[in-house]
Amino acid sequence: MPGVMASSRPKQWIISGSAISAVALWGLAFPLTQDALTSFSPIILGFLRFAIASAIFGLFMLLTYSLSEIRDTIMKERWSLLLLGALYVTIPNITQNYGLVHGTSSVASVIQSSGPVMTLLFAVLLLRERMTSMKVIGSAVAMAGTVLLVAHGNISLEDESFVSNLLIFISATSYGLAWVSAKKMMNSSPPILIIGLALVFGTAMLALAVPFEQTPMTDFTLSSTANLLILGIFCAGLSSWLYLRSLEHEEVSRMAFFIYLMPVFASAFAWIIRDEGVAMWTALCAVVIVIGIIIAERRPRTIRASGK
Repeated sequence: MPGVMASSRPKQWIISGSAISAVALWGLAFPLTQDALTSFSPIILGFLRFAIASAIFGLFMLLTYSLSEIRDTIMKERWSLLLLGALYVTIPNITQNYGLVHGTSSVASVIQSSGPVMTLLFAVLLLRERMTSMKVIGSAVAMAGTVLLVAHGNISLEDESFVSNLLIFISATSYGLAWVSAKKMMNSSPPILIIGLALVFGTAMLALAVPFEQTPMTDFTLSSTANLLILGIFCAGLSSWLYLRSLEHEEVSRMAFFIYLMPVFASAFAWIIRDEGVAMWTALCAVVIVIGIIIAERRPRTIRASGK
């Protein structure tokens, strides 16, 4: 099949730029999602957002690949695609959107930035990427920062802030596992087909969940529709493609490093869009998480010298 792996490796700044651009768009998604939740209920918002992204990817797949290639990929990877769709679209959209109902963009983005730790651990377990002492120490530090932020305040299911933070943490874990699953399939199938079909499968599962939403809400206005289009086209579709392109040429645990920039982008966009500040405790926990991820991503000098 064409497109399984690029014939030549692009320059490192292009790979890194793709990942950073994707993370910036994910950061933008937090304040936009909070605004959109005033017009759409959480599951319906997730479904509409990824229905737009799925339609764009679906059209792109039809223009790029033959129907036989698409059918063969579905038949070969159907269970893996179903799992990836659930991990990348269905589960994190439900948990993250419900979490943002009572949470803030800055706190949610900091918790989501713990995703690299999840990705690293899953990459070691499932992809057999090397687990160094630095990765162990860094993961422990980053997880400590995440736990401190999630558990800040009352640790009770009756506390809205705690439940909100816990839901965001579940979505971060789901995303971490999703990118590891995608990386495994990229060794044998075209990346665009992988993410495109996973979006379709995940969106279909969100559609099945819509009837079970307790208080469904839709309010289509010019502002809410524009917001929805940005979330679907850029923050779901384009961001997924950019990040997947970066994963083609680097270890999944190394590219996850860029996700720690998410709170920076999310906080900046939240300040611009929603005039939302960042609490001191959130900033301190973010610093702890970032330090942990920097430690975890640090490679021994001998490895860096050899270029591995």
